[in-house]
Amino acid sequence: MKTLLVVEQLRRKIPGGIGTYTRSILESLAKVQVDPSVDPGVEVELFASRSGEGGPDPLMEFGFPVRTSRLPHPLAQRAWDRGLDPPRLEPGELLHSFSMGGPRLKSKANLSIFTIYDTAWIEVPETFPKRGRAWHAGAFEHIRKSGSHVVTISERSLTSLVNEGIDPDQLTLIPPGSDHLSVADKGATEALLAELGVESAFVLSVSTLEPRKNLKRLVEGFRRFRALNAEPIDLVVVGPKGWNDSEIDPTPDVHLAGLVPSSVLAGLLTKATSLVYVPIYEGFGLPVLEANVSCVPVVASDIPASEGCALIVDPLDPDSIAHGIERSIYDTRLRSELVTCGLLRASEMTWERSAVAHLNLWKKLADR
Repeated sequence: MKTLLVVEQLRRKIPGGIGTYTRSILESLAKVQVDPSVDPGVEVELFASRSGEGGPDPLMEFGFPVRTSRLPHPLAQRAWDRGLDPPRLEPGELLHSFSMGGPRLKSKANLSIFTIYDTAWIEVPETFPKRGRAWHAGAFEHIRKSGSHVVTISERSLTSLVNEGIDPDQLTLIPPGSDHLSVADKGATEALLAELGVESAFVLSVSTLEPRKNLKRLVEGFRRFRALNAEPIDLVVVGPKGWNDSEIDPTPDVHLAGLVPSSVLAGLLTKATSLVYVPIYEGFGLPVLEANVSCVPVVASDIPASEGCALIVDPLDPDSIAHGIERSIYDTRLRSELVTCGLLRASEMTWERSAVAHLNLWKKLADR
């Protein structure tokens, strides 16, 4: 039985959290496929737009056969949005897209599967540009009407999808893993901190710079924390620029590191006093798990990843954020409790477990 995986997110200049999810699943699938104790029962191939790079396709690094559209990204995406340029499939083969932007099949001889991480464009539409809201709404409506199967990553997202009209029988919950960070590169991490001018302890935030991540209130909360505490502590924000990214600017104690390699992110986490992650809405929140596995206490808004193992604050209240930062640094007992809880939770959430859950789902759907 064959499943074609649409991994178009990995063609994007900034793959983001969906890219991390997709890459981690592929890396774990490759390990499971050669594990003699696991009978995958599934032949996996990858599909994406035509590579714009010369030489071997970068997707070949995962060890799976790669098929491509004749079109490069973003032309392939435009065609898929119009129901054009689908891959050729044999009857019974599955097509699983790791985002809502995958090709749209017209034939009933094949089942489509889409991974939908959240319904943010519905829950917090003001944090999306008008064009982005329209695209998400159109893609979701196609998935809902087509009877495609949907994978999601948290109970909260599952409930939201049911409320928006997805048949519960067409939904499968597969949580993400936590063990995707590279080994920390201490030298590169020290070099980055020196370049940024970070000479003191620091709290860390990891997210794309866009309105939904609530960075303006995060910085205001940090300012109020600093106003009440004499000890020099900086804020380091890691992540690429998104849309409307002008909400915050660097200052002597607020540093914008931009996008960093996984090994440097791991290094920053080993040095951070705490992670502060306060998005207005999130389908899960991988940075929380990354902090959990790195033994870093977390201050977070009430999102799925933070349940039970983070100090919850009100993301709309800078004073609440300030108080959370203070406690995460100075409340020794709380720090210990958060780190212990986070480590235990992260140890139960592995990408291999997620990969095996995908294999089991594909086999189940193929047998229908």
